[in-house]
Amino acid sequence: MRTLLKVLGLLAVISVIACGGGGGGGAPNPPVGADTTPPTIGAIALQPALLNAGVESVITVPVSDDRSGVASVQAVLTYPDNTQASVTLSLVQGVYRGSWQPNWNGVAGRVRVQVRAADQAGNQASRETEVSAVGAPPPPPF
Repeated sequence: MRTLLKVLGLLAVISVIACGGGGGGGAPNPPVGADTTPPTIGAIALQPALLNAGVESVITVPVSDDRSGVASVQAVLTYPDNTQASVTLSLVQGVYRGSWQPNWNGVAGRVRVQVRAADQAGNQASRETEVSAVGAPPPPPF
């Protein structure tokens, strides 16, 4: 009789495991400890602080992700004439850094700088700032 009860108990455990133990459909729960937190983006710095068309500029920004790690950091710049440039930033001495030569039609105004970061788990974050851009001098009259 004991052997029969052990066999029946074992069959009950196997059938609970095989059917998944009940529950309904829907999205599965993420594993315990799964990364659902986006990266943290610090203050954006540009050198020179006043952008000039054709003059090399550098952008630096601290970005961190304590869970899965930073996968990519990119800056998207929108110039006064609404043209855009994209700069990929690389980790250099603890901060993300990239350089480029701003290029637009020379109209003075504001440049919108948006930094976008993604972590290894696919979480994304962004931060924006604006800086001034110097206009090109007018052409000579002759």
